[in-house]
Amino acid sequence: MAKHIYDKEFREGVIQYCLDHPDESYVSISKRFGVHDTTIGGWMKSYRKNDNEIVVRGSGNYSSDDAKEIARLKKELKDTKDALEVLKNGYRHTGKINKQDIYETVRNSKKKDQTISISSVLKKLDVSKSGYYDYINRKPSHTSQRREKITRKVEKIYKDSYEIYGSPKITQILNQNGEKVSQRYIYSIMRENSWKARYIKPYIQTTISVDFSSKLENLLNRHFNPEKPDCAWCTDITYIKTYDEGFVYLTSVMDLYSRKIISWVLTKTMEANEILKCIEKAKERRKVKKPLVIQSDRGVQYTSIQYQEMTEEFIRSYSRKGTPWDNACIESFHALIKREWLNFYKIRNYEEAYQLVFEYIEGFTTQVEYILIVNIIHLTNMRKKYRLAQTNQIKHLYYKFCNLSCPKS
Repeated sequence: MAKHIYDKEFREGVIQYCLDHPDESYVSISKRFGVHDTTIGGWMKSYRKNDNEIVVRGSGNYSSDDAKEIARLKKELKDTKDALEVLKNGYRHTGKINKQDIYETVRNSKKKDQTISISSVLKKLDVSKSGYYDYINRKPSHTSQRREKITRKVEKIYKDSYEIYGSPKITQILNQNGEKVSQRYIYSIMRENSWKARYIKPYIQTTISVDFSSKLENLLNRHFNPEKPDCAWCTDITYIKTYDEGFVYLTSVMDLYSRKIISWVLTKTMEANEILKCIEKAKERRKVKKPLVIQSDRGVQYTSIQYQEMTEEFIRSYSRKGTPWDNACIESFHALIKREWLNFYKIRNYEEAYQLVFEYIEGFTTQVEYILIVNIIHLTNMRKKYRLAQTNQIKHLYYKFCNLSCPKS
């Protein structure tokens, strides 16, 4: 239905009649002039508010044709800006533009700015208004509900990992928890929400070697998968920068069977007696009596007399000159703790460094170890079921070939 437009002269007449007949109701006056009583009430309110002057807004009520044209151009310019903003926001979040992205962006833009005209923006973008309202009133599909559910789980894992995990690790955790998703699917969710795994890798020289003699042999020879615990350990030192106290030094000992850090110390100096407390702590925890292989680099601490005395009952193995891959497991751990954790903090002093190292090794990695143990148990059970199924299948084929009835197992 077309909207009635009343000129200024007609409004003046109606308002004057209302002033001359104050006892007559707006309903009665509306029947006399054919104007809704609410409209008459609005005219009277505007009349009193503007010092008994009639202010007329709308088409045909501008001071001049130029003023009317300027108002029209301003509205068109605003609608165009709103449409461009919708396109820009949609492309920023998805990297592409389709109707669904436009619908979603228009809805979000309207929530932020109520002055946006949905009809005008959709018209500028050449998108039907009926399609838009059909989209926003449509019930969410099973696919979109599942994506929303997975997104919440991804966000929780991402936040629980202190924004360390990327799509590969999050995909692995979700699959272990029974959600069958691909890495590409998780990557698309993380990209859509601007979630990125944090990664910083500064370079620091950490090993000062003093003894390159042929006596220091690489006996382990990169056999990083022993058959049982406490057959082979590896140890190394890494630097951690603090802003107030310079470098502090993390020494760790890892059991190569479980890849677990069995002891660690954080010291303010690199003196051998301070560093070797880590070896002493590992011996006390594991109560090792039989000789085992312990791998290290050729740093001064590991070629010192104190180290040789402390590991007298061990078989000492050393990385070759300029070959950190000979001690890859512990080198990898130290790179990981920096990349995933330490490099994202401005560490002031020894106490802050100790707290961060403690949280990562004693707290965070314990959760990861639990997940790995559960996964290993699950795989072992699956292998047993698979072998049993294979055996039953072979029995069935054999009895079928011999025309015999297969007994129930």
